[in-house]
Amino acid sequence: MRRRPVDTTPRRFRASDARRPFFRRPAVTLIDDFRHALRSLRAHPGTMTFATVTLACGLAAALAILAVVDAVLLRALPYPNADRIVQINELADDGHTMNLAKPNYDDLVASVPAMPQASFYQAFPATIGVDREAVRAPVAIAGGDFFSIFGTAPLAGRTFGADERAPVAVIGEAFWRGRLDARADVLGSVVEVNGSRYTVVGVMPEAFAFPAGTSLWLPMTESDFGTSRTAHNWRGIGLLSGPDALAQAQLSANALATRLYDQYRDEVNLRAFALVPLGEAIAAPVRSALLVLAGGTAFLLLIAVSNAVNLLLALGAARAREFAVRRALGASRWRLASQHFIEALLIAAVAAVAGLLLAAVAIDVLVHLAGRTLPRAAEIGIAPSTIGFAALGVLGIALALTAAQSIGGERAPLTALREAGRGTTGGRGHLRARTSLLVAQTALTTVLLVGAGLLGRSFLALLAIDPGFAAEGAVSVRLSYPTSRDADALRTMTQRYTEIADALAALPGVARVGGVNALPLTGGGANGAFWDGTMTDFSGPIPPQLGYAEFRAASTGYFEAAGIPILAGRTFDANDRADGAHVAVVSATVAKETWPGRDPIGQRIQVGNMDGDMTPVTVIGVVGDVHEQRLERAPMGAVYVDVAQRPTVATEFNLIVRTSLPLAAVLPTLRETVDRLAPDLPHNLQPLAELRVQAMAQRRFNLVLLGSFGVVALLLAGSGLYGLMAFAVAQRRGEFALRQALGASSGGILRLVLRSGFLVAALGIAIGIAAAVAGSRVVASLIYGVPATDPVTLAAVGVGLLAVLLLAGLIPARRACRVLPREALA
Repeated sequence: MRRRPVDTTPRRFRASDARRPFFRRPAVTLIDDFRHALRSLRAHPGTMTFATVTLACGLAAALAILAVVDAVLLRALPYPNADRIVQINELADDGHTMNLAKPNYDDLVASVPAMPQASFYQAFPATIGVDREAVRAPVAIAGGDFFSIFGTAPLAGRTFGADERAPVAVIGEAFWRGRLDARADVLGSVVEVNGSRYTVVGVMPEAFAFPAGTSLWLPMTESDFGTSRTAHNWRGIGLLSGPDALAQAQLSANALATRLYDQYRDEVNLRAFALVPLGEAIAAPVRSALLVLAGGTAFLLLIAVSNAVNLLLALGAARAREFAVRRALGASRWRLASQHFIEALLIAAVAAVAGLLLAAVAIDVLVHLAGRTLPRAAEIGIAPSTIGFAALGVLGIALALTAAQSIGGERAPLTALREAGRGTTGGRGHLRARTSLLVAQTALTTVLLVGAGLLGRSFLALLAIDPGFAAEGAVSVRLSYPTSRDADALRTMTQRYTEIADALAALPGVARVGGVNALPLTGGGANGAFWDGTMTDFSGPIPPQLGYAEFRAASTGYFEAAGIPILAGRTFDANDRADGAHVAVVSATVAKETWPGRDPIGQRIQVGNMDGDMTPVTVIGVVGDVHEQRLERAPMGAVYVDVAQRPTVATEFNLIVRTSLPLAAVLPTLRETVDRLAPDLPHNLQPLAELRVQAMAQRRFNLVLLGSFGVVALLLAGSGLYGLMAFAVAQRRGEFALRQALGASSGGILRLVLRSGFLVAALGIAIGIAAAVAGSRVVASLIYGVPATDPVTLAAVGVGLLAVLLLAGLIPARRACRVLPREALA
C-alpha cells in the first residue's frame, strides 16, 4: 500500500489556506490577518485616523438621533394597555384641535361601544404643602376610569376610580423619593394642594407619570364639572376594546359629532371628534422635525462613509504595487479581500466604539438643547436597538471599505508593477469611482445645506414678528397662591398680589408693575366663546355666540408694564372695585370682528363660561393684539377682565415689572424683595425676553442640529474635493511637466485643474438642488414665512458651496502650477 506524502509545511503557511474564503480558514490564519491589518493601519496613520474620525462623527450623529427617534416615535409607551389607549379631542369648524367640553364627553362615552372605558382630566401646576414646606409641582385631577385605562399597578397602596369622593391623593414615585425622602409611612399622610388637604392613598411608579411630569393625582369632584358645551376645559383618553377597534370607534364618534352639531348648531363649535393613539399624540408635536433630522443624519452618515471610501480608494491605488507583488507570489483574490475586510472591520469597529461614546454625550446635549419640547426625554439613551444599529453599521461600513480597497488595488499584477515603477497610482476607472462618490457626497451636502438654510430663514422670519408686547427691560415674577375658591379666600389672594405689586413698584428704577394670570407665548390660560351681555344663564336655550377669544385676568398696570399698546378707551385702575360694575378690555381683533364699524367701548359681553361668574362685563378699552399661543399663529384676540373683580382663574399670577435700569442691576433687589414679602409662596423670576426664547426652542433645536450636520457635511465635501484633486494632480504630474515644457502658462494649468474641480462640484450641486426641490414637502411643515423652494436659499447654497469647494481645490491646483518642465524627462 502506497503511503500518501505528508505535508510538512507549517500549518499557518499552507498555500491551500490562502485560497480559502476568510470565514473557512483556521483561526491561526485569521490571527495572522489581524496582525497584518494592524501593521497596515500603522503604516498609513494619517489616512486611517482621518477615515476613522470621519466615520465616528457620522455614526455618533446617527446613533444619537436614532436613540431619540426610538424613544419618542418607535418605542411603545410603558403601560400594559399602551396599544389600546387613545387621546380624545374635539375638532372645530376650522379644523383646529380643542379640549373636551364635559357634556360632549359624556355623550361620547355613551355612544362609542368600541371604547368601553374613558377618562377626562386636567393638568396644571399647583402649590403642594408637605411638612410646612410649599413646593410648586405638576398636578392632575382625573375623573372616570383614569388609572384602570393604563393598567399600571401602583408601587404602593391603591389608586382611585370614578366613584371616589373622599379627599385622597396618589403621588408619583419621583415626588415620593425627591420630596418625601421615600418615607415608609407615606400612605395615610396628609398633603395640601392649593390650600386643601388630601390623604395619600397610593404611590405610582416613576414610569407611569402621565401627563408628563405629574407629581400628584387627585379625584374629580362634582364641583369641577360644568355644563357648558363650549367650555373646552378637559383632556380626554379612552381605552379601546381591542387593538383593531380604532376605526369602529372613530366612526361612532363621527356620527355623534354630526348629531351634536345638528342639534346644537348655534351653541357648539364641534364638527368632529379625533381619536388618536396616545403614543402618536404625544409624539405629534415633534414627529415631523425628528423625521427630518433622522433623514439629515442618514445623509451625514452616507457622506462620512463616502468620504472614508474615497480615502481608501486612494490608499488602495497607492498600495497597488504591494497587492500586485502578493498576487504574483500566489495570493488569491479571496486572501486579499479577506485581509482588506479585516482592515476595514478594525476601522469600522473603532469608529463604532468612538461613535457610541460620542453619541452618549450627544444625547445629553440634545436633551438639554431641546428643553421641555422633547417628549419622553427621560427614556432617551443608548438602548439595545442603538447598539444593534451600531453593529449593523460596522458590518456595512466594513463591506463598503473593503470594496474600496479592492477596487483601488484591483489590477493585473504585471500592469500594476509596471505602472508602479513609473510612479502611477491609479487608472481611469479608479478616478471615475472617486469622482462619482464625490458628486454624490456634494449632492447630499447640498440637500442638507438647503434644509438648514430654509430653517435659518424661517427662524429669522419669526424673529421679525412683533409679539405684541415689549419684552426688553421687563421681568416676570410668577406667584403661586394656594387657596380654595370661596370668595373670602380669593379676596385675600388678590389683596396679597396688590401688596407685593405695590412694594415692587416702590423700588428704585421700577417704572411700572402689573400682572396677568397667563403670560404671552406660553399657551396658558383659557379660551372660549363669548356672548352678548344680555345672556345670564347657560341652563336654557343658548343664543348664537358673538365670538371666540383668549380669556385673561389682569391687574391695574398690566398693559403698561408689558408694553401692550392702548388703542382706545382706558385700562383697569383703582376705581374698578370688586363690588362695582365688572369691566373688560378687549384686543383689536375682538373689537374689529365683533363690532365692525361700531365703537366697542360700552358694549356688554358675557364670558361666564370661562370662569363661572355670570356677571356681564362692560368693555372699557381696546389694546393691541398679543401672541398668546405661538409666534407663527395669528393672534386669536383676547378678552381681559379685572383680576380684582374676577379672581377665580388667578391662583397663579405673573407680575410684570418694567424697569429703567439694566436687568442685571435690578434682579437681585427684586428677588430679595419677593423672598421677603412672599416666603410662603412658591415664586420664580425670569426676564420677559425668555418668553420668546422658550417659544422658539423647538425651531432653534431643529436649526442647530440640521445646521451642524450641514457644516460637517460641508467640511467633508471640501476635504473630499481636495483629496480628489490632489490625487489627480499627482497622477498627471508628468502631463503638467510636458505642458510646461511645450509652453503652457501656469495660469492655463491652474484653470485646467480648477475646471475639472468646478465640473465635479457643479454637477453635485445641481443634483442636490434638484433633489431638494423634489423633496421640498418634507420640510414644509417645519418652516414659516418662506417657500419650501425658496430661490434665495437655493441660490445662496449653490453659490456658497461652489465657492467653498473651489477654494478647497485651489491648493492642489496651485501645486500643479509648480511642476517643473524637467519632470517630463523623468
